[in-house]
Amino acid sequence: MIVPVDRTNLYEAAAVHAAAWRDSHRAFCAPAFVDAHTTERQANYLCRKLDAGSRLFLLIEEKPLGVVSVTEDLIEDLYVLPEEQGKGYGTKLLRYALGVSTGTPVLWILENNTRARKLYERLGFAETGNRHSVPNGLDEIEFALQTPRMETERLILDRVKETDKADYFNNISHDRKVLETFVCRYAESLETFDFSTYLGRDDLFAIRLKDTGKLIGIILYFDEKDGVCEIGYGVGSAHWGKGYATEAVRRFLTYLFEEKGMKTVCASYFTGNDASRRVMEKCGMTYSRFSPQEFEYLGAMRDLTYYAIERS
Repeated sequence: MIVPVDRTNLYEAAAVHAAAWRDSHRAFCAPAFVDAHTTERQANYLCRKLDAGSRLFLLIEEKPLGVVSVTEDLIEDLYVLPEEQGKGYGTKLLRYALGVSTGTPVLWILENNTRARKLYERLGFAETGNRHSVPNGLDEIEFALQTPRMETERLILDRVKETDKADYFNNISHDRKVLETFVCRYAESLETFDFSTYLGRDDLFAIRLKDTGKLIGIILYFDEKDGVCEIGYGVGSAHWGKGYATEAVRRFLTYLFEEKGMKTVCASYFTGNDASRRVMEKCGMTYSRFSPQEFEYLGAMRDLTYYAIERS
């Protein structure tokens, strides 16, 4: 769970920040300087950031584990407790920060922080060429997110953002007609809808109407291995019958082949879902295989039919 930081949980966030900061800086900073970064000192630092308009977020899994700050498009203070690193918590926090940032997300890292560099590059960040020196004699390097953005005649495909929560809820997670054929957990109410798992992901894209920018559906790829992946897509039932899914899938296939380097892309549909089958066929996909009783969904074992297309 990721929650906003305010005055009620500021000290918890500061404790995580202090412990992780000391661990990450001990190798190249003077011991006295490192030890001076106490919880109290970092609490004052985080308090000043809140007062200046930054948004802080705390990752909690039974106990506080990580923290991050977002100031418009600038992501800072991404720290995870030393003993909890290597478990995906940093990635989860960063993806959340991407979803709540505005504009093109940017961040700065110390030039010798190879672990952070690998994380950020894996999630689509690249050096901008900007750098500046800091007091410890090292340079900080600026990274910016290389955000995929695809357009069609009527649609835009891009990353899911914090502001999409209500549209995602209405068109996907609370739309029972969609969930009959698109595998997703049902959300009962907007207030209890955990949207954090969908933010900042590099494999999940919003399908938006170009004229309004509103999210009407989603499209994603998964199970990528050796140049082969599977895609899934869903469009809110209020927007069915207008060709949006076909338009989005066609553009998405081009992205996967030309920009992601995929060799083969497949997709599947539940037996009886002829609308999804027609989308696949219109996009040039052909029958691959039938998989009976592949898994249970909504209380019944489901047959799946797979279609595929190869890069030409």
